[in-house]
Amino acid sequence: MAVAYDLNALSGINASANGLAVISNNLANSQSVGFKSSRAEFADMFSNSQKSPGSGVRVAAITQDFSQGTVAGTGRDLDMAIDGEGFFVLEDQTGKYDSVYTRNGSFKMDKDGYLTTQEGNRVQGYILNEELSTETKPIYDTTLNSIDLDALNKTPKATSDMTFNINLDGQEDNNVDNFQTPSAGLINNSVAGTDYDPVAGVTDPTLIPSGSTLPNIQKLTDPETEPFGGFPNFSTNKIIHDSLGGEHRMTANFYKRDVVTVANSDLTYDSATDTYTQEANPGDGDTKYTSWLVQYTIEDYDVDTDSWVTSGHREAFAAGIPAGTPPTPLKAASGDAGMIYELRFDTSGQLIDVREPNIAALAADANSTPVGQNTANTPLPDASWTVAGSAPQMQWVIDKPLTGAYDPVGTPGDPLGVGITADFSDMTQFSGSYNLRGVSQNGYQIGDLVGLSTGLDGIIEARYSNGRSIPVAQLAIATFSDKNAMEKLGGMTYAESYGSGTVNLGQPQQNGFGTIQAGSLEYSNVDVAGELVNMIQMQRMYQASAQVISTSQQLTQTILQL
Repeated sequence: MAVAYDLNALSGINASANGLAVISNNLANSQSVGFKSSRAEFADMFSNSQKSPGSGVRVAAITQDFSQGTVAGTGRDLDMAIDGEGFFVLEDQTGKYDSVYTRNGSFKMDKDGYLTTQEGNRVQGYILNEELSTETKPIYDTTLNSIDLDALNKTPKATSDMTFNINLDGQEDNNVDNFQTPSAGLINNSVAGTDYDPVAGVTDPTLIPSGSTLPNIQKLTDPETEPFGGFPNFSTNKIIHDSLGGEHRMTANFYKRDVVTVANSDLTYDSATDTYTQEANPGDGDTKYTSWLVQYTIEDYDVDTDSWVTSGHREAFAAGIPAGTPPTPLKAASGDAGMIYELRFDTSGQLIDVREPNIAALAADANSTPVGQNTANTPLPDASWTVAGSAPQMQWVIDKPLTGAYDPVGTPGDPLGVGITADFSDMTQFSGSYNLRGVSQNGYQIGDLVGLSTGLDGIIEARYSNGRSIPVAQLAIATFSDKNAMEKLGGMTYAESYGSGTVNLGQPQQNGFGTIQAGSLEYSNVDVAGELVNMIQMQRMYQASAQVISTSQQLTQTILQL
């Protein structure tokens, strides 16, 4: 029996020694970022019949506590903590595993611009899809990739998309002079404009419009050369970029044309489908709407004269294009220094559609004049204007670049022409004031990374020296069915195992995943006071088991002395 006592006591010593090892490991890592404490779980051992006193104790499992550690701010952009469920996903630089996982969010940017752990494992996430994304709606890939913070903006990008989110004041009066004849690409002689001076007196009687009630009118500008035909109701501009990163200024001038009454309307509204039908003749419609004209021009800044000079012209098109077919560009400039569109708004102030000068007519005559823009209270004629949807494409040729190269704006395979899609879908016309809610464009100069910020949803926004601030990626989060069955790799990293189940990937703040706390770290969840108490208890277990062996030896000695 003494041998049995000794073996049982020995198992107790071994088990308590393992328990002390777990406690010492917890205490040693009480300041390790992302560390999760462990505990030794003991189980008894039996053999033979139930009358057996037992064969001692064993360590059944060493279980980790994955409860939340303390999240504390550090102020460092690349420090990140997960508040809630999940692990950061890392690329395994050893190649042994597809991915490894950690709660340690102490990251850095390596020499190649990748976001990595301090050990060099690259952080995985969903990268911004530049082809599908817009300035207002970022779209991310659905597969994991290493997050390269320095990849974007190493090369410039030509502007290809613009968004106009503006409210036009619906209380404005008519601002297009119905006595004057428009010119191609221009909105001439607005009522509030400066083409005619009522004070200077008449110098050329032929310039007095038929039916004009103004006694003294003098023409001051030439509509064939001036990029602006009058004073707009509202104007805004935005810097756009060419493929070399050169800057050009695009100006948008908005003119209130008139309200088209039901008696003259060419639109019919179907309330069941919330759609509008274009009628063939004015007066056939049943919908009242407001017509605005917007004119676009492009200028370059001339340092020598300290002024902006016209540099963009509408691209000319090949003649003989059948109606309704895409135009064939000539890759050459027309005589139009501007482009014009009509914006139609319903009585609720919402955009109905956008119209543009008829492409077929422009193709037949590069300097064709879209007629009707000076008419009041009537629709623009179908023969000269066509529906362009809410995002028409403007085809430009930059013929006077000041960036050192001939017309650098363009796309591969189309070096002369540049197409900029103008999205008007967010435009409104409510009364009271003009509200510039946002005008954006997707071009940029070359730039270097200067700062980062990460949202609760794990979206990393990078700030560059070219003034851009864009989302570049969204962090991936992983969970497992049995976290305690994950393979422990050291360095607060884990790997998937058969027992853990397959990885469940997602984004922060979704489907039960935790949120990302930027500029913070999750520290160890070790309870130092609790571990010290456990250590005392484990020490007593060790001492008691050792005492059993000592007592067993004394009993054996007593028997030998009989």
